[in-house]
Amino acid sequence: SKPRLLATVVPGLCQRMAAMAKSNSEGAHDFVKNSKVGSATGFMMVAGSMLAIPHKTGTKMKMQTAPRFSGVSEYQECYKEIPHCYASMDRKPLIAYHPNATRSRLAEEDAPVPLKNASTIAFQDRFCVHNRRFVTTHKNYYTGEMPDMRSNPGMIADSTRLKRMLQDK
Repeated sequence: SKPRLLATVVPGLCQRMAAMAKSNSEGAHDFVKNSKVGSATGFMMVAGSMLAIPHKTGTKMKMQTAPRFSGVSEYQECYKEIPHCYASMDRKPLIAYHPNATRSRLAEEDAPVPLKNASTIAFQDRFCVHNRRFVTTHKNYYTGEMPDMRSNPGMIADSTRLKRMLQDK
């Protein structure tokens, strides 16, 4: 209604406004106006370079919500339940590559089951006594005793002899 009102007040105003709306740069790409390729709906000039206006691609897809966390923790990865797999097995389950994957190993025989459910492991050698096997230098020489204030050399020699005998034990 406003353009009509203005057109009645000022004759020829609508024609002048339409002429002003048309860009002078449209003449630069008149040579592609009737092209037969049909790869674009039109062309426009932006900052001195020609750009194609693409065809509409139908409805816009909805923006997806934030992706869910699909990773697993180190604990879950290490202790997940895996089927017994070996290299020459038929229908192995597909898993991501891992250099130590069980599906790439050769088949192993089961461990032998003992006749009785009794332990046969001996932790000690019958011929060797290991009473002082893990005694360190600190345990040997730093006994935490108070300083010896005695001045009698015989008493000091006797106690030193006893200490050395206990250390060598």
